[in-house]
Amino acid sequence: MAANIDSVVDASIVLAWLLPDEREEMVNRIFAAYRQKKNHIYAPKLLVYELINGLKSAILRKRIDWLKAKRAIDVFLQMKFELIDQSGEEKTILQMANKLNLSVYDASYVVLAKKLKVKLLSLDKKLQRL
Repeated sequence: MAANIDSVVDASIVLAWLLPDEREEMVNRIFAAYRQKKNHIYAPKLLVYELINGLKSAILRKRIDWLKAKRAIDVFLQMKFELIDQSGEEKTILQMANKLNLSVYDASYVVLAKKLKVKLLSLDKKLQRL
């Protein structure tokens, strides 16, 4: 996965970047390129809630504490990704979820990537193949 292209990122990518025990070189390259303004990152607004839920799960599994989770949210908000409202695309998302046998959440990322004609970056093997 190239790090110097505009892309839609899902929660797995952002969580891998924010959680120190999940860091991967590819994820580090994506965000380094973003900070250097070499790429543009998009995501559905849903990303915020998936991120918060992932951080909550990390707290429950004692991977991080509340303070680190709050800091991770601050770091995420400072990045200022372009979060896209997908109102009006509910039927398209449902159709994509059904067609590809995905959760509606995952389908929202796929629909956005297709709409913007950019690559979808995910650590989910099924989404990587789309």
